[in-house]
Amino acid sequence: QVTQDDIARKVADGILDGNLITSLFISNGRTWRGEKMKKNLKYQKSTAMGWYTGMGDFNVTQQKTRVQMESTPASVYGGVTLPYLELSVNKSLPVVNQEALEMQSAADDLLDNIGDAFYGDGTSNQCDGLKNIVDDGSVALTYRGLTRSSYDALDADVSTSVGSITLDTIGASLDAATFGSEEPDIVITTKTLWRALEDLLFPSVTATYGVAGSKRGKINRLGDIGAGQALTGLAGYTAIWYRGVPIVKDAKCTAGYIYYINRKFTFWSGLPHIKHGMINMGGDMIEGVDNMVPKNHGIAWTGFKEPISQDGETGQFIAYGQLMSDLPRLNSVDQDCTA
Repeated sequence: QVTQDDIARKVADGILDGNLITSLFISNGRTWRGEKMKKNLKYQKSTAMGWYTGMGDFNVTQQKTRVQMESTPASVYGGVTLPYLELSVNKSLPVVNQEALEMQSAADDLLDNIGDAFYGDGTSNQCDGLKNIVDDGSVALTYRGLTRSSYDALDADVSTSVGSITLDTIGASLDAATFGSEEPDIVITTKTLWRALEDLLFPSVTATYGVAGSKRGKINRLGDIGAGQALTGLAGYTAIWYRGVPIVKDAKCTAGYIYYINRKFTFWSGLPHIKHGMINMGGDMIEGVDNMVPKNHGIAWTGFKEPISQDGETGQFIAYGQLMSDLPRLNSVDQDCTA
């Protein structure tokens, strides 16, 4: 008896671990404009003011209250190389389209590497990451061309050697990054610390709502997914809320860290490729954590090219852009946390 194998027409992803941070930032990226992304930073109040009587005695000295921050784009690539022999064999009896599969796999891998960089410190030609953005000068003495020690607004709130986390830990770090009506709009941490926070917020597993107005739910790149609301094709992530702020877990988050991010002022800016523009990414040939990647900003595909002396084709995904913050003080981080 001869039995023909039935091979599934999708591939299971057994290596990537989740990439929430890339989905949150790149899919909501802002368009890059100019040689450098520049932003004026107000760092002190004017002293040319005061109460007076009669005709007064005004201070007419010109006041310097602003400096300019600037960022340059970083670039990263992910390559796809395919021998024509393999493509020919695949075409003879295809189960999956190998060319399309390899392209989607490479795109997912590129996004995964970008996610690693987002938790990095901006060294080794990488884009800036949370380690040097959400920092007080311990990692990076300068940020966006300015010396941190000269401008308090460039310093995020950094708590080290936190130890066992409590709700007071979360509340204090949210408060430290709150100025006026601006406060962090998302908290990102590890799976281990997320579970510990879940236990603190929901001591009863049957509770729908916990303490301090907390709740469970889903969040995607566009925000909160309300009860009964469909994901509408977007990858959703489980979140718990504390004081109205969603707390999510990311497999890439640095062990022992809890980040409090204001995404209004901390964002990815993507630069379109001059020749290849930008593409929409995503596909359904790989089942796993990143098979529903939404539209992205700043990522291009060069198309396949034939090497002069080889029997095959090669192409690259290329991303131009930068992760940056216009006001690092609106972010905070807890380090060395334990459950």
